[in-house]
Amino acid sequence: MKNIKKRFEKARNIMEEAHIDCLVISPSSDLYYLTGYNGIFMERPVFLLLTKVDAFFILPEFELSSLDHEIAECTTCIAWKDTENPYEKAAACFGESIETAAISNLTPSVIFYKLQEIFPRSRWVLGERVMAILRAKKDKKELALMREAHVLAGNAFLKLMEKGLKGRTELDAAKMLKNLIIDEGLTCQGLPLVATGAFGAMPHHHAENVLISKGDAVVIDFGGGYEGYFSDITRTVIVEREPEEFSEVYNVVRKANETVCRYAVPGRTCEALDQMARKIITKAGYGDYFTHRLGHGIGLDIHEEPYIVSGNQKLIELGNTFSNEPGIYLPDQFGVRIEDVLYIGEKGAVCLTELTHDMMTVD
Repeated sequence: MKNIKKRFEKARNIMEEAHIDCLVISPSSDLYYLTGYNGIFMERPVFLLLTKVDAFFILPEFELSSLDHEIAECTTCIAWKDTENPYEKAAACFGESIETAAISNLTPSVIFYKLQEIFPRSRWVLGERVMAILRAKKDKKELALMREAHVLAGNAFLKLMEKGLKGRTELDAAKMLKNLIIDEGLTCQGLPLVATGAFGAMPHHHAENVLISKGDAVVIDFGGGYEGYFSDITRTVIVEREPEEFSEVYNVVRKANETVCRYAVPGRTCEALDQMARKIITKAGYGDYFTHRLGHGIGLDIHEEPYIVSGNQKLIELGNTFSNEPGIYLPDQFGVRIEDVLYIGEKGAVCLTELTHDMMTVD
């Protein structure tokens, strides 16, 4: 997946336009995106300093021998001993002060604080000015990984449906689905969301020891990571028979989802997509029960740019990937959410989620 030189070049182009002299990134999805480095933040700091002409990788000396060869080739590695100050070694890379520096939104505050001490005259801005622009547009390799993440997560969901839900608790079903997701070759952070009956009216309900019974509508929100890239899917199924009013609500949510998929083309605003779904749900009389934004970007993080929400005037662009998840949540009754991930191609949206929108009945 890595192509460090190419990604450095793209970052520098954005830095030039934004008048940013240096970009600072510590271990995070931002650093993984640029370099493939997959370390975690510890008390010994590791960070990348990317300027318009140079790239410095600051790391403990004992980790130098295990550093990926491509990172070593594309950066000047500045190794520091435990008896040395890594921030002072970083400052020594520069012949003069940095006028404007951008620091990744994902960088721990201690690194930011220490760097401010070393570069007291620098103006600091958020790294999202560079990284959000870069990461919001997926290339062909990223798209392929996200497709696979959705196919494998969908396979796990269908296997859960074959096993049935009635008589299980939400927690049992969530654990089973997580194991099935892992068996498909995905990573899985935490437990999938499984919400039955009235609990489905809580958009972020955590699975509990609540029995799933005949006549329940069950909201299942799940996904997994494939080589770092995530899937995010929600389906609402019924157990043996549907509750009263369910078909009407389900069809409204389905219409909102499918209309947005057709409507999502380059040049429309994020707000316009949210409002399109909201208009359909409101016209059907359920506007007060669609209580969250339509969607969020997804890639190396489950939630990232762009955010599909009212007030966001950013334009949808070629290469964007984001969730399309309208929902209706009727208190003390049930909830319905249908969530897919869309990729914006030249001709419009491509749905990465292959699971049907047809209403599903399970045992």
